[in-house]
Amino acid sequence: MSIPSIIFDLGNVLLFFDQGKALRALAQHLNPLTAMLLWARKDEFLKDLRAEADLLESGRMSLEQFYSRLKAKIGLSIDFEGFQRIWNDIFSPNEPVLTLAQQLSTSHNCYIFSNTNASHFDYVKSTFPALNFAKGWSLSHELGAMKPAREFYDQALAQHSLQAADCVFIDDLERNVLGARAAGIDAIHYRSPEQLVTDLAARGITPPSI
Repeated sequence: MSIPSIIFDLGNVLLFFDQGKALRALAQHLNPLTAMLLWARKDEFLKDLRAEADLLESGRMSLEQFYSRLKAKIGLSIDFEGFQRIWNDIFSPNEPVLTLAQQLSTSHNCYIFSNTNASHFDYVKSTFPALNFAKGWSLSHELGAMKPAREFYDQALAQHSLQAADCVFIDDLERNVLGARAAGIDAIHYRSPEQLVTDLAARGITPPSI
């Protein structure tokens, strides 16, 4: 029996992210009334922004274009470089899962499959060297497809010459877990580090130190 390859999602599995942090920082570069209204309808605003963020993460829009649209929509008084710094500075490490991934990478081939954009990818790669445990990455903006679409999983597996039946996929979103299973990949719905360790152990996957 082959040793399974382990595939991690990035956001809210390996790294936490806080979009509210970016909104709070961007609010400093808005008309005060606009900032107050934006924060009052934060969830609605983020939902409205999702469609354009999907274009960004699927590689159909550049960050410069995204910034221009956002600037026109809410009247940002900040240059692109300042916006990019704020846009990227939303991540923090999920230390227990990062440690687990590093341990597992000594005995398994580990990968990261993520819905993300080029700017976020460059930022996290340079800011969190612990992510270097990954043998390879598959990224939505490069593939032109996003989880949970079947196209994403098929292209990502092919990119690394992986067979679906030989992989275990970990994601915090149920729709992405279901998408992976539809593509023939065993998948774990991540909810906590402890639950992940238990679910991996049930599949015979434990770090070498255990």
